[in-house]
Amino acid sequence: MFELFAETLAIAAGVLAALGAGTGVAGWLVIRKVRRTRIIERTKDRGILAARAYAPDRLTREPARLIADLKRSTRATHAALEEAAAQGRPVGDLPRAAAEIDHAAAALENLLRTADREPNRALKQEWTSELGTQARALDELSADLRRCLLQTSRSIDTLQLEQATTRLRTEISAMASWRDTYGNRQNW
Repeated sequence: MFELFAETLAIAAGVLAALGAGTGVAGWLVIRKVRRTRIIERTKDRGILAARAYAPDRLTREPARLIADLKRSTRATHAALEEAAAQGRPVGDLPRAAAEIDHAAAALENLLRTADREPNRALKQEWTSELGTQARALDELSADLRRCLLQTSRSIDTLQLEQATTRLRTEISAMASWRDTYGNRQNW
């Protein structure tokens, strides 16, 4: 009886060890896969950036806010371009201009991150001020691009409305003519 109990205990320990090892390997693979995806890194970066944007020290807060504003402007520009393309509106060469703005924003973001790490407060203040001017100018360029897309969509919407109105008036006129010609007859 004792031998049966010992065998059962040994088999159970072996099964538990195998399940534990399998779970450990599977967990390690999942964690490795998640770490290699940029989702965790981006989320962490956004969280740190958001926390720094509300820091009490102005020299800590300002670069983070400028970076966040650049990212927000870039996302808005891409969303506007995607919406215009999805609706079939003409976008011309605006996607290329948006790509150039993105490239400039990425370079400016790197400079802002470097300025944020600057230990000398006077130099950090000077550098952040200069980069802030550039960031606001870049944000205004992005806004101009979105404004252009909006004005284009308004003109197209106005043209489409005029075409629909003309088409509707033609159909109403045709139906009235049909009614006057054929609609009043009782029997054929």
